[in-house]
Amino acid sequence: MPDLNILLVNFLASLPTYLLNGVLAVLYWLGDSGAALASIVCACLILRFVDARAQAPSAFRPGRSGRDAQNTTLYTAQVMTILVIALWIGGQWGMGAPVPWLGAAMWIGGTGLLLVIRLQGQTLLWNVKTGILVYTLAVIGSRLYLAYTAQLSPDQWAALIGSAEGAAALIAGTRGSLTTIILWALLLVIPLGYFAMLTQQVLANPMSLVNPLTGAGELIKRYRTRGSGRQP
Repeated sequence: MPDLNILLVNFLASLPTYLLNGVLAVLYWLGDSGAALASIVCACLILRFVDARAQAPSAFRPGRSGRDAQNTTLYTAQVMTILVIALWIGGQWGMGAPVPWLGAAMWIGGTGLLLVIRLQGQTLLWNVKTGILVYTLAVIGSRLYLAYTAQLSPDQWAALIGSAEGAAALIAGTRGSLTTIILWALLLVIPLGYFAMLTQQVLANPMSLVNPLTGAGELIKRYRTRGSGRQP
């Protein structure tokens, strides 16, 4: 019995340490996987609330020659979202900050605008996905290039160039310059271009002074309804 009391006291004394280590482990895990989780959450929001809304007009088929209108089930928008998020998760996997978080910021910014703003909804949806896809392909391409060049020995470089001296000059100059360009593109150029595109899409049309979140289609419908209700 005394041994049991000692074990219980030791466990209670060590419990805060265990809890603290658990919290730190969760924080470290979120730091490593938080960007991917945020991207997946954004992709799920797009799939649930945006893709279906954008796909609905394309799925509708008006009736002709007395036939009733039909709704054809299409999942083009959803398939593209799944493709983009799958490529992004695979492309950024194992990379250190800030590339994963820059991609997550692109997902968060694009998803937020898609959920709030409905002006040019399909165009904005396309630009969000293609912008993230371009960044994903740039990340994958840069990783493949750096991995390939890192495996080449000076002799292999010499076989490509023709001489050891030419290989040494190429390794010293070209590789460093290309790596710098890749870093600038991944860390600054592509993300800034993406957010500039989102800003341009938001400011492309004037907002409604009555309801800033009203979409262009809703405005047109409202004006037509008012016009048809007027007496001649």
